[in-house]
Amino acid sequence: MAEREGKKVLSNARVTVETEPVRHTREDIRILAKKIGDWLPGSRGVHNVHVQRIDGKLCVDLHLEVSAQMTVKQAHEISGQIERKLRAANSNISEITIHMESAPDRTSKELDEDNKELKWFIQHVAKRFDEIKRVHGIKTRRVGMTRHVVLRCHFDPEMSMSKAYEVTTNLQNAIKRAYPGIERIDIQEEPESKSV
Repeated sequence: MAEREGKKVLSNARVTVETEPVRHTREDIRILAKKIGDWLPGSRGVHNVHVQRIDGKLCVDLHLEVSAQMTVKQAHEISGQIERKLRAANSNISEITIHMESAPDRTSKELDEDNKELKWFIQHVAKRFDEIKRVHGIKTRRVGMTRHVVLRCHFDPEMSMSKAYEVTTNLQNAIKRAYPGIERIDIQEEPESKSV
């Protein structure tokens, strides 16, 4: 249809319309909330992000981890920043509920000593799942005596989120079987770009 309309204006023109898959708005909000939580000073991370559509508007519910030593006022300011950033990104959000949790005041740091081995293992085990097109952004963090792993998995843009979630859950289980000391694994499901 767009090509026909273009030809009406310039009859001798060659019109090509490229279409790109658009991710579901809810998934975009979930990814954005986690990114904000990862990079916002004072935040220890965001998890359990749920987005529902109610009466045509979006309602967001999430958990924010902050230091146990932080004051209520400081935690509220971080919560407010997350809310403002989410509302600026999507005007269709009508309600945001942020549950604040005090995380143990233990230093979180990136691990280097066994990162290479773990990255190799995750890349290797991910090849067992045909649905996973690419894995990247693997990071390992230590919080006290526990380890936390974050990574990104790329899927066919047309795959349903339920199927992608099933695959990433199976990947998580495979990683935890090999590395039982890992307490938490967060995997972001993303659409694979055609240019990769």
